[in-house]
Amino acid sequence: MNFKEYSAIVSKHTSAPYVSFLERMELLVDVKHAEGAIVEDVSGRRYIDCIAGYGNCVVGHNPGPVIAAVVAELQSFRPFNLPFVHEVQALLAERLAQVTPGDLQCSFVVNSGSEAVESALKLARLATGKSGVVCTTGAWHGFTFGCLSISEPSMCRQFRPMLDGVKRVAYGDAGAVDASIDSGTGCVIVEPIQSESGAIVPPAGYLKALKEICAKKGVLLIFDEVKTGIAKTGRLFACEHDDVSPDILVCGKALGGGVMPVGAIVARREVWGKFGFSFPMSSSSGAGNAPACAAALATLRMVQEQGLCEQAEREGRRLMDGLQSIQERFPGNLLGLSGRGLLIAARFADQKFATAVVTECARRSVLVMNAFCDRTRILIEPPACISDEQVDAVTEALRDAVSLCAAA
Repeated sequence: MNFKEYSAIVSKHTSAPYVSFLERMELLVDVKHAEGAIVEDVSGRRYIDCIAGYGNCVVGHNPGPVIAAVVAELQSFRPFNLPFVHEVQALLAERLAQVTPGDLQCSFVVNSGSEAVESALKLARLATGKSGVVCTTGAWHGFTFGCLSISEPSMCRQFRPMLDGVKRVAYGDAGAVDASIDSGTGCVIVEPIQSESGAIVPPAGYLKALKEICAKKGVLLIFDEVKTGIAKTGRLFACEHDDVSPDILVCGKALGGGVMPVGAIVARREVWGKFGFSFPMSSSSGAGNAPACAAALATLRMVQEQGLCEQAEREGRRLMDGLQSIQERFPGNLLGLSGRGLLIAARFADQKFATAVVTECARRSVLVMNAFCDRTRILIEPPACISDEQVDAVTEALRDAVSLCAAA
């Protein structure tokens, strides 16, 4: 079956609008191979991938150590998952306790970041007995119903009414969070960096202020690190930039190394005490399966052994320097830059211009994408294994794309 035939099947039986969208963006590509930061199509054309599976491929496409760990686990012929307890599951729980910040000690491994966020919300209810949630405008926490209820409201209006008891405040405003907490509030949930609104970094001291407010008022603080975790921002977790830890941390996406779907919730032991034998927190026959745990362990090991946090920080500075030079040349078109490490966004004058830049980059063999919650911004988030030469090629493609669009 050729590419035209199977893309037509996807259009017919899955999503015609999505296939049309990719075609308009010149991203409907017949890919035959992907490794590191490079995706190659059937004609041999090589693209530098700065979409990277929407954050899944932080350690690169098809990382050998992660694939080997999954294959070894599958070839062991041990039971796949529940109701059995596996050695690899225990090793991952121990490793998560070691690498997460602060006194986070207890974890639950699930199938995705969205499921992990749902589990965090449920744990907050179990631990506090309160259902109220304070979240932020511009947030993106996932596609399941609870996640949509606490995400940017403009992105989920067609699913209303959403969950009750949710209060939204401006991102970066700790005072607004303080004022919104009442006797029914069980938790506050924020992203340490807002990804899908354009890699928005909060003001200095914001996360620490939230920690103090929540501790004072007896409310649990949840950090959603699904997009920002696992080396993406130059630290294993983005909250480490501010030297602050939450009561509950959620991670996913890159935790599976781009090979297996994995999410995890990690919490302080005092909070976890209410969990008990409560399957409804996240009842899933696939949760914590052995191959997924093996992938997560191998990913964490790969990040440490290959120094990918340091590489993401170094290459992020190089990329940001290049982007700043473009902004200086086209200040009326490229209005701003934001982000940390290799989670970077460029803000343009309008959505039409930003989308045109995405298309022109694809024509120059660089893959980027509009931010989900703000289409005037494009996200540039390559794998942490990207090289100096590849970063420079990304910068050159963006410079050419902005120049052409500005002249149009």
